[in-house]
Amino acid sequence: MKFNNRENRCINFEGEELWMSRSVTVLPVLIFVVGEPSLANAHVPLGKRGTALPDEVGKWGLPGGYLDFDETAGGAVQREIWEELGVNIPALHKAHRFVGQLDQPYFVFSEPRRRQNVTLRFPLMFFLEAGTALPELDPQVGQDEVAEAKWFGLGEALKMSLAFDHQVIMADCLAGYFAEQGVTLQ
Repeated sequence: MKFNNRENRCINFEGEELWMSRSVTVLPVLIFVVGEPSLANAHVPLGKRGTALPDEVGKWGLPGGYLDFDETAGGAVQREIWEELGVNIPALHKAHRFVGQLDQPYFVFSEPRRRQNVTLRFPLMFFLEAGTALPELDPQVGQDEVAEAKWFGLGEALKMSLAFDHQVIMADCLAGYFAEQGVTLQ
């Protein structure tokens, strides 16, 4: 997949790190259910944060990153999933039942004075037929950004201490957005 995006920049000013035009991140909460909807059949792809990243190095976390200058939020979600996991969301969307949306975030979080001050959360759940293999994970970025990508059972991931408390964000999406859509995983 090819994306038309430009790199963001960081400067140091009076001892403080400031990002130029880099104030919005996208955070997809990507869940795959194989067979009957249940917690035991739910899986989440996570990436281990590489050494080139400024925070939470070595911890597992959801894919995500900054919205670039010339893309929509949904486009950024698809790009970040592709770059960090090698998963083609448009192809999966066409092939499998899907709950979620790429045009509007479910939740907007804002906290000034950090690397970003707005995070857009996008819960995305795909339902695969029983016996269907999970998509192969093949990060398209260097290992200094994503050291490794791996599938975890959703129940296991919810108990882990993930980067940026992503386990709390996943639980919130399950109890909030997905429950509102009539999807529960027992």
